[in-house]
Amino acid sequence: MRDELKVELDERDYAKNPLGEAELKELFKGLDPREFLNPKSPAYKEMGLKDKRLSAAEAIKLMAKDPNLIKRPIVVAAGKLVAGFDRERLRQLLG
Repeated sequence: MRDELKVELDERDYAKNPLGEAELKELFKGLDPREFLNPKSPAYKEMGLKDKRLSAAEAIKLMAKDPNLIKRPIVVAAGKLVAGFDRERLRQLLG
């Protein structure tokens, strides 16, 4: 039998309602926003970001300009953030 976790979420489609630079700075406060860039994104590859050394501010500017550069989903609970689909980390966060 599979364990199921049911949680109420406030959902935001940031392709339709992008996060601005100020929101991204607040979201990643105390964290390195570069860790939340999505290397699987076509935009990431097209921009050649793999070989670039971006500053944290540059990463935020790029994510604000192109939300596809942000790992998905972003889940924030109890003051902690998990970005990208990591089942175990999400279970720990929400469990």
